[in-house]
Amino acid sequence: MKRPTFVTVLAWFLIMTSVASATIILLNPHNQAIQEMVKQIPVPMGVHITLCSDSAINTVAGFAMLKAKNWGRWLYVLCSSIGILAEFIISPDRPMILYGIVLFICIVYFLFHSQTHCYFQTSSGVSNA
Repeated sequence: MKRPTFVTVLAWFLIMTSVASATIILLNPHNQAIQEMVKQIPVPMGVHITLCSDSAINTVAGFAMLKAKNWGRWLYVLCSSIGILAEFIISPDRPMILYGIVLFICIVYFLFHSQTHCYFQTSSGVSNA
């Protein structure tokens, strides 16, 4: 089955934004603006580093979705759910997280839409019956 356009766009968006995010984090460890932003969030540095691993996980999920691996979309849903929950707990600007939640719900809807669901089921060798 041909890959739905939504899956292609989402997968490449995840890959590109994850690479850009990781690059910015790695190239700017001493940036004053980033340090000030991190100081405003009252959690240990280890938690910040763990949340940054989200970039690597989303890159893997994006490539898995391009290869029609069903676990790729589940990895995205799990990782994003944990990220949203963590951001909701630690973020000082909670109303802004609502926009992310709405976007996440829309993405999940289209990831599990019938045509997309068939793509992941038939492409990975699982029968559609």
